[in-house]
Amino acid sequence: MIGILAIAGQVFGPDFARQGLDLIDSFFIYILIAQFTHLGWVHLGLNLGGLAIVAWGFSNQRSQREWLWVQLLSLVWLAFYLTWIEPVQWYCGLSGALHFQFTACLLLALHRTPSKPALGWPLWVLAAGLIAKLILEWNSGHTTDALVGGPIAFEAHRGGALGGLLFGLAIISRSWWLKQNPTF
Repeated sequence: MIGILAIAGQVFGPDFARQGLDLIDSFFIYILIAQFTHLGWVHLGLNLGGLAIVAWGFSNQRSQREWLWVQLLSLVWLAFYLTWIEPVQWYCGLSGALHFQFTACLLLALHRTPSKPALGWPLWVLAAGLIAKLILEWNSGHTTDALVGGPIAFEAHRGGALGGLLFGLAIISRSWWLKQNPTF
């Protein structure tokens, strides 16, 4: 559903990211909607590729219900984060929500994968890669902006990863608590 909305946003509202603030008074609502708009087809393609990787790559490590919650909360959390925690001037794209989704699903996969090194090591490599990417972005500045046609909102990446971490830990904690209290 998110992918379809993002394609529709690119087709029907390609300039919304830059002009949406003139149309909507609430920055929170603007961010919610702007996640479905992109700087161009390359930016959209990168985000849809990331969405496909997260949706397919972790599909056997989460339930459909968990995936629905991850998707919905990623969008709402990012709007909250970019409005009140680490504000930005404008935003577009799904990268922040994708960082949330990737982090939450990665945590669930790490939690649910048996402790056999042959099964778990790829997940630890992904975790190390995500951490390295976020550290590089924090320290390198906007060296990759030309790739997508505009400034990359690294704040969204950090906020998305933080939200995914919190939500993933909440799901794991809930799972652990339910095992300890089976009557609930």
